[in-house]
Amino acid sequence: MEQLTPTNKNKTKIIILVVLLLIIAGTAAAFFIPSKDEIIKNYKEERLKEKLEQKANQGESPDIQNTDESNGGTSSNDSEMVSGPISFTEDYTVTTKKDVVYGTVDGTSLKIDIYTPNGVSGATPAIMYIHGGGFRGGSKNGVADDSLMLAKHGVAVVAVDYRLSGVAEFPAQIHDVKGATRFIKANASTYNIDPNRIFSLGESAGGVLASLLGVTKTGTTLEGTIGGNTSYNSGVVGVINISGSYVASIVDTMSGGIKNAISAVVGCSPVPSGECESEYEPLSPETYIDSTDAPFIILHGDKDGSVPTVQAETLQDKLQAKGISAELHVAPDLAHVGGLLARYLDEVISFINANS
Repeated sequence: MEQLTPTNKNKTKIIILVVLLLIIAGTAAAFFIPSKDEIIKNYKEERLKEKLEQKANQGESPDIQNTDESNGGTSSNDSEMVSGPISFTEDYTVTTKKDVVYGTVDGTSLKIDIYTPNGVSGATPAIMYIHGGGFRGGSKNGVADDSLMLAKHGVAVVAVDYRLSGVAEFPAQIHDVKGATRFIKANASTYNIDPNRIFSLGESAGGVLASLLGVTKTGTTLEGTIGGNTSYNSGVVGVINISGSYVASIVDTMSGGIKNAISAVVGCSPVPSGECESEYEPLSPETYIDSTDAPFIILHGDKDGSVPTVQAETLQDKLQAKGISAELHVAPDLAHVGGLLARYLDEVISFINANS
């Protein structure tokens, strides 16, 4: 048997020492790499810290329970009561409640579908999903697939039906959507929703209504009383606008079909014209933009033949001019609505997490 020389003994010691150091380093890494639960816990704690600091800066008492007047209800600052960031992958199964009545007008029930992710720890943010259809058609059923898809990422989704232009003229449509939003805030605990993290998402005409939610979050402008719950505010913390930019001052850039849809919902024709200006301007989010508005993410296709890209660009400019965060994504080779949410899903999720 070969005897170990002093040199060999030293080499053996060095090898053993290196192995021990690697074992120690690996063990330490296991302790210091945060788990998914720890990441969520840290997110909640940071959010709680930010809320308490904000209240201190505003001269408010940093109580754990606080009545948030801007949302019209009791909000919780307890970090264990709200969920962490929503997921970039479809991690959750979903429970769907169809045809929940949020209000009644002239004997007709106004309804929403509510998609809630299962197994989420804490109350989740929610998206008020408003369908398109030129104010003349469409329904919540048309956004069912996307609503389900979004809920699988860990966010509640509320698909809203509202009165169409053949039934009632503007502002009936925004009155309905605001009524649905107040209903969700009033019943947030029933659906495991955080009433302080409500977003609006709309496509085409629904994008106009979603934007109106974001730019009339204070006061009683366009509020209405549909469904009651008037002690709650219908404001949202962020707007996701898909092919729904409408800047009245450049309405002449719209397609003929869009101008006709605007004429029908405001009850005045033609658009544009001097005699109808006072009718179609109140439908435009441009009319209400100020420094208190919610942040926007605007998705648009560069092949949109109905709502030209200049509408989206101008809406972004007007929001930013008032100091409102407004990010614009223009997709090459996409037209009106179709494919935009799928194309920019990661950006939408990042937007929700950043503003929750």
